[in-house]
Amino acid sequence: MNRTQRFLTNQLILEGPDLSGKTSFYNRIHKLSGYRWNIQDRSALSMLIYARLYNRDTFVEVERLNAEIKNLNNRYIILMPPWDEVERRYKERGDEIQTIASLKKVYRLFDEAAEEFKIYPNVMVIRDKDTLSYVDPVIKELTGIEIATPKHVAEYVNMFAAASDDLEANGISVTMYDDGNFKKADMSVFEYEPEKKYYNLIKNNLLTKIRNELRGINEYSRVEGVDSRRFIYTDNSCISLMHFTFRKQILDCNFVLRSSNTKDTLKYDLQFLYILSKMVKETLQINPIACRLRVNFGSAHIII
Repeated sequence: MNRTQRFLTNQLILEGPDLSGKTSFYNRIHKLSGYRWNIQDRSALSMLIYARLYNRDTFVEVERLNAEIKNLNNRYIILMPPWDEVERRYKERGDEIQTIASLKKVYRLFDEAAEEFKIYPNVMVIRDKDTLSYVDPVIKELTGIEIATPKHVAEYVNMFAAASDDLEANGISVTMYDDGNFKKADMSVFEYEPEKKYYNLIKNNLLTKIRNELRGINEYSRVEGVDSRRFIYTDNSCISLMHFTFRKQILDCNFVLRSSNTKDTLKYDLQFLYILSKMVKETLQINPIACRLRVNFGSAHIII
């Protein structure tokens, strides 16, 4: 697998009412993509829809859906052919569970959900009788998303914040991969005037911490190896935690952003974290088969 600049799909989730064509869409994507993605036929959204249909408490289902959709490596496709087409399919072949009345209720609930979630960047809504004609464009779009640069991922996060209540998204996450060469590293981020002192301070403190651990300059006077758990940086500022571990030839770079201005600053922050991962790799003098950058956002927000 080419691991250069990969914003990989964790799950490709197909949703929609009964008789919306999910199974055919599922099979066609697998066939044309060579089983490239982990495709789920229904997930947390369906659980929420049916909880509403049967008047159950929806707290757990809402929490599961939020967790699923806020992982921006998950991508949703909601199939919504016109009601008259769904009705035609029902009359033609029936359904083992639904009556025409219950099917229409389910359809309306999915229709409402599709309208609510279509504004999120990781959700595609297809409203057409011939949903299969969208398989090729969907594959093309998914493939394009997966080669996103840190700048493009920042735009993706900003779009999610823009779609959220009060222009703030809490608890979202993204995971990016690099082959370890970091070919897209743009060192000019250290000249970005509003943040350059902040970036250099973090860089110097983190790399000094790692070098000291490798030399045994710590509270245990113990020399750490490249497999140490102690390569960590914490602070009260916006970039609040970084933790680096080297396991099974993969450098795992875990970041927590307490607060992120997605419109103005995030594109610089993600490029900075990308470069910092490169510097950590070089400081450890390792040759990983891949580097995994996991970024968790406490508050991703737009300031207006």
